[in-house]
Amino acid sequence: MAQSSTDVDYTPHKTTREFMLNDAPMRALMGPVGSGKSVACSFEVVRRATMQKPDKNGIRKTRAAVVRETARQLADTTIKTFLDWFPPGRCGRYMRTTKTYYMKLGNVECEVMFRALDDADDVANLNSLELTFAWFNECRDIHPSIIDAMSKRVGRFPGRKDGGPTWHGMWGDTNPPTMDTWWYYQMEHLDPVDGVSENDNGWEVFKQPSGRSPDGENVENLPDGYYDTKGRSEEYIRVYIDGEYGLSSAGMPIYKYFRPDYHMAHERLNPIVNGVRPIVVGMDLGLTPAAVIGQQDPRGRAIILDEAVSFDMGVQRFTRTVLKPLLYERFPGSPITIIVDPAGIQRAQTDERSAVDIIKAEGFNVRPAKTNSVSARINAVDEYLMRHVDGDTAFLVDPRCTRLKSAMMGGYRYHKTNGSIDKNKHSHVAEALQYLMLHIGNISYEIDLNRKRDIKQVAAIGWT
Repeated sequence: MAQSSTDVDYTPHKTTREFMLNDAPMRALMGPVGSGKSVACSFEVVRRATMQKPDKNGIRKTRAAVVRETARQLADTTIKTFLDWFPPGRCGRYMRTTKTYYMKLGNVECEVMFRALDDADDVANLNSLELTFAWFNECRDIHPSIIDAMSKRVGRFPGRKDGGPTWHGMWGDTNPPTMDTWWYYQMEHLDPVDGVSENDNGWEVFKQPSGRSPDGENVENLPDGYYDTKGRSEEYIRVYIDGEYGLSSAGMPIYKYFRPDYHMAHERLNPIVNGVRPIVVGMDLGLTPAAVIGQQDPRGRAIILDEAVSFDMGVQRFTRTVLKPLLYERFPGSPITIIVDPAGIQRAQTDERSAVDIIKAEGFNVRPAKTNSVSARINAVDEYLMRHVDGDTAFLVDPRCTRLKSAMMGGYRYHKTNGSIDKNKHSHVAEALQYLMLHIGNISYEIDLNRKRDIKQVAAIGWT
């Protein structure tokens, strides 16, 4: 981007360019420290202002709010960055008393109001502003109530009599938040209540690569050794250098090697259907049954294809009405083996049948996991997370597995106080994965390949 009239030149990097060219009404630019986020957002103010349609007098009028958590941060970083790129006298005038910049570039006029959330007057005034758009600098520090309030203030300027706003919305830049915060759930489109991707609130997130990556952005403008890890804590490196979500304050995630950008497939995965590669299902039992479905591909990679999770449901009903329809709809004709918690061989007092017996009665090949050792189960997953196959990950998850993703990104964690595994809503799907991974690579020879199934239709109560 260039402003020839002011001799201001700016060329965005790949991620920042994608961010700026996106018209979603709520966008977030997330990345490591020093990656050029604030500069990109400063130019986004100007870019959006230049895109406004002229009014009847030929003037492109817009109004923006720039919000930061504290007045000191606002003055020392946000305002300073903006004025460095758009100096008063060349691009407009800045009123220090009101913290307002009146930008004028040709026929473009944009009133930019800088506001801090530790200033009571600023906070009160936010609820009465008539804005075109808003920028939240370091948005992970902004309380959700402010975000909600501002969403109702953008799009109000210019008024209808002057043609209305050509585009309106909000954007933010930030270092990655921790995985127990409101912002984490927004950026991952997760519902804080149950961890399922049903809370699509409209935020489009653009994640910059690690500062240590060959694709690192703005590195050419940083001093040598800027991303040196010597003397840095693992958490600092994780968040501020590699640009990854911080660890939850409620406890350390168990799968610290899991990287969603690397281990989550961008498109849905298809099974290998050749009658030889079996579908393996790891299943956690109890009244909150969960199943994770996977397959080992010819390259030795673990491909996680789907999941099934239920609550307040016994093994028989879960198998018959949830798991069985899913398996036969998605994997018709494929050999299937279900691996269950070793406790599944124990008989119930009610009908003297074990969980294994119940699942077998539904027509499945089923066997207990070879061990219930917690460390062995976790290591079985970590082994694949850390492996590479010809430069690709050895562990790839279908985007449909939203509950598994949520668990692996920090929902499945060690307890903060005693170091035990926190038994929560995420642990069932995580443990189902463990049973799967214990056996995914050595199950093919156990399948009866001559077994055929004659399935006519699925009814709500099971198979008919």
